[in-house]
Amino acid sequence: MNETISSILNRRSIRRYLPEQIRKEDLEQIVRAGLYAPSARNKQPWHLTVVCGHELLTRLTAEVKSATLRMPDNHYAAMVQKEGYSVAFGAPILVIVSGNSADAPMVRCDCSLVLGNIFLAAHSLGIGSCWVNQLGILSDEPGFRTVLESLNVPARNTVYGCAALGYPRGAHPAAPARRENTVNYVTANQ
Repeated sequence: MNETISSILNRRSIRRYLPEQIRKEDLEQIVRAGLYAPSARNKQPWHLTVVCGHELLTRLTAEVKSATLRMPDNHYAAMVQKEGYSVAFGAPILVIVSGNSADAPMVRCDCSLVLGNIFLAAHSLGIGSCWVNQLGILSDEPGFRTVLESLNVPARNTVYGCAALGYPRGAHPAAPARRENTVNYVTANQ
């Protein structure tokens, strides 16, 4: 099977990580792969903030928890209160992908493609990854905005998603069954 297709079919979200940092060269390749994602009108409207290290991610986790609990009617509240909660699932790296819709109206899609490339590149190097949403939900929360700015996320940007990255702890999850009846082909002869 083609290596790219194999990576697409076999990549899974990893939610348990070993504490070791990934190699700098691997991280740079993963980030570079993200930057080569397609974008509408080639605007490349994204900004990547790579947060490295357990100490910094522990502080970020505390800020995410605090901000989440300040929000009314938030379904993430129960999750952040669980024992052992970590915004990056214990991974040593979190890549924050942000952009500004004033710069490019399709920025949400563009940033999603960056994350897709990051996930596939990480998998191809034996590194686990998982999409993280909490920072995007908190992007406009005033108290949390200062946290994002302290990480040098541009002030005008919204976070569209994050990638937790690290070496997987434990077995690689099996693929769940794919939903049926989600594709139809339309041809000129129908």
